[in-house]
Amino acid sequence: MKLLSAVALVLSALAPTVASATAFSVNFEKNWDFANGEIGNYYNGGTASDGTTGPNFGVQFVNVSGLSNDALGPYYSNAPSPLGTAYAFTPFGTTDHAFLNVASGVSNALSFYYSSPIAIVGAIQAWSGLGGTGTLLASIDLPANAANYDFWSLATLRFPGIARSFDLTGTVDAGALLDNIATVPEPGTVLMLLIGATGLVTLRGRRRNG
Repeated sequence: MKLLSAVALVLSALAPTVASATAFSVNFEKNWDFANGEIGNYYNGGTASDGTTGPNFGVQFVNVSGLSNDALGPYYSNAPSPLGTAYAFTPFGTTDHAFLNVASGVSNALSFYYSSPIAIVGAIQAWSGLGGTGTLLASIDLPANAANYDFWSLATLRFPGIARSFDLTGTVDAGALLDNIATVPEPGTVLMLLIGATGLVTLRGRRRNG
């Protein structure tokens, strides 16, 4: 127990180093209105299309709606966060794209869970500018994994530098669903936490033996 307490203490002490404007985890845990569920600025300290206000994670969604289970059945009960999921769309008759915008930028990687009945080439793209502008940094292909959205896979899109938008349009035609979209700690940050925890445990051991 003392060892676990020591590790917890050092993680808490170093938390400000890990936390930043670019660190977020969006799990869509909300009862979304199917007819009026566009997420919009809900996770940007603003409102969704149903008028509800969400937390300010600095994350904006464009042409992305929340989707929740209803009385007809628990369709997404196997999702990592089962109350709500999300799907990208393009308004009928338009060439619009669907985006996740992060004005402060995301470093190196974005993780997410997905469920898709068909394989998707170029499912999500990382761009250096907002709204799919600037330089295309990387994209990710997603294999089919669930005919009825009853299975979810964790995927990680890695890219060089800073991405300020992620184009989700590739998931539209496949009818893919998304959940638990989050930033990924940089390897150096994780290593620093481990070194700090080890150092604190060693120090406590020396004091006990001394």
